[in-house]
Amino acid sequence: MIQNDHARDSGAEPAAPDLGATSRTAVLVRYGTGLLILALLAGALLILNRWLEHTSVEDIRQAIRRIDTRQLLMAVAAAAVSYWLLTLYDLLALRHLRRAVPYRWVAFTAFTSYAFSHSLGFASIIGATVRYRLYAPRGLGAVEVAQVTLFVVTTFTLGLAAVLPVVMLVDPTALKALHVPPQGGTILGVAALAILAAYAAAGFWLRRPLRIFGHAIAFPRPSIAVGQLLLGLCDLALASSVLYFCLPASDAVTYMDVVVAFGLALVAGIISHVPGGLGVFDAIVLVSLTPEMPGNDVMAGLLVFRLIYYLAPLILAGLMFGALEAFQARHRISRVSRSLSAPVSPVVPLVLAACTFITGAFLLFSRATPEESLPAPFDAAALPLVEMSHFTGSVVGVLLILLAHAIQRRLHAAWVLSLVLLAVGCVSSLLKGGDWQEAIVPGLIFLALLPARGEFHRRGNLLGHPLPSSWFVAIGVALGSAFWLGLFSYKHVAFNDELWWHFALHGDASRFLRASVAVGVIALCAAVVHLVRAATRARHPEQTRTPPEGRGHPHYGLRRLAAGKQRTTL
Repeated sequence: MIQNDHARDSGAEPAAPDLGATSRTAVLVRYGTGLLILALLAGALLILNRWLEHTSVEDIRQAIRRIDTRQLLMAVAAAAVSYWLLTLYDLLALRHLRRAVPYRWVAFTAFTSYAFSHSLGFASIIGATVRYRLYAPRGLGAVEVAQVTLFVVTTFTLGLAAVLPVVMLVDPTALKALHVPPQGGTILGVAALAILAAYAAAGFWLRRPLRIFGHAIAFPRPSIAVGQLLLGLCDLALASSVLYFCLPASDAVTYMDVVVAFGLALVAGIISHVPGGLGVFDAIVLVSLTPEMPGNDVMAGLLVFRLIYYLAPLILAGLMFGALEAFQARHRISRVSRSLSAPVSPVVPLVLAACTFITGAFLLFSRATPEESLPAPFDAAALPLVEMSHFTGSVVGVLLILLAHAIQRRLHAAWVLSLVLLAVGCVSSLLKGGDWQEAIVPGLIFLALLPARGEFHRRGNLLGHPLPSSWFVAIGVALGSAFWLGLFSYKHVAFNDELWWHFALHGDASRFLRASVAVGVIALCAAVVHLVRAATRARHPEQTRTPPEGRGHPHYGLRRLAAGKQRTTL
């Protein structure tokens, strides 16, 4: 360690950095960003409320009924092809790095990472985590996994940059939502495509990596660059077609209109960092398409789109991991299954945590909307069952959302409690008028979580660790969206003191009001505990230090890297 002469002569110690102030600044920045994201969500929900002022839940339900089976089948097929193209993103990235990995492994990794990042947001973090867990056993290091993630993000960005210029050239009038004249759209399209062509051709001349901010960045070979452009363009075209097929049939909105709205909404959702673009993505699509299509039709299409493109792949990924754990539990694993289970096992808690979170949000959303009708037996004498089902389902939903982080940390208590809550949620849905369609979701996640007992081996306090900022934002988004959905569903109801004590078979507004108070109290208590834990850890870090985690922990590699740097410095 080098000191200057004045310090050596005077015997003064070098000034130590104020680690407490640095830590506090980092916490403020982290949670300040989270609050900004929640503010953007609130703004998006206000826009949705403004544009849907004269639309009711029943109008949206009728619009969903107008989506025929052929459209749904085409939407599912387009989503399947889109996810298949996403696997080629990783395959092209590995080809760029000149690394050979079996395609079945690449497909498994890519599908899992995209199913998570689409539903939960934070693609650069979640996608990189899943890829590291699955590619590391194949010989890829952390730097190479980061390069794959950067390559995938670049490919997606190039596709997003290419889709609008292509639309400008094919149908310049599709940019009427942006108030761009047709001639200006054509000029912008040609200029943008020229820039993209220059990117594709840059590999001919820039054969050596460029040094940018101390990092070496190599331009891909022209064949790889062209593949990036084509893959990104085709993927966005297919994803846009999923939304187009989910909209009720209309001659007023063309496919090109949907592509433009989808691209703009995707950019806004990425910039906002709201998990899944929830609210922000929907608000941009609604504002872009409502001049040509009723708002209830647009919202119906968005709901079906999120079910097909977001929720279904996430549940499928959770069931895949659950099936793998079931094979492990039966001890009937072939050589291929055994080789697959070793690297996949660390990712299982992350998958199941995401599925648990989504299931909790699903239960909250379902309780925030009015029931269409009740079966005959429930019309007569089942008011206590309906009331209990609605209240219990809401409480189960918020508890599942709060438990998802503990599931990711592999806590055994969280696994047991989640199983109990999922079973209760499934039963409460059945008691709510025999709603077996709603009971399918918690039932499937229960079956996926049940055989994974071996992954949740840690004993510890469920409240032992404060929530990271990403989970803080995700929980805020889920609870805020569910509350807004309830207010939107019952905006025709005059909220007054009498609603608290109104009990009737069709008194859904009263049930929502009482359940919202319970959800708010539980969330407030969790927030207080979280803040107290965070303050305690910041004030007495030596008393709250936990023992080193094993290899299965998500931050194991990062801790080893930090320890190595510390030894090098010493």
